[in-house]
Amino acid sequence: YDINCQYNKFFKDQVTSSMYLFIPIGMDIIPRIGLWHVHGYQDSCYVQYASNFIHGSDRIDCEIMEMLWASLN
Repeated sequence: YDINCQYNKFFKDQVTSSMYLFIPIGMDIIPRIGLWHVHGYQDSCYVQYASNFIHGSDRIDCEIMEMLWASLN
């Protein structure tokens, strides 16, 4: 479920090739991976995708799906 490393590689190409999607001029999309999960990636991914290193990034839980599913276990 943390697919930013791969998903982001072709995201802009997919949006550009779509007749329904667009990225507004001047909008920067900065991918990140939640801090709990980013430690499971390579060190280079940690520096690139951890919100600790993204200027202006906020810290959120990002675990809402796991919390919702917990009651089903």
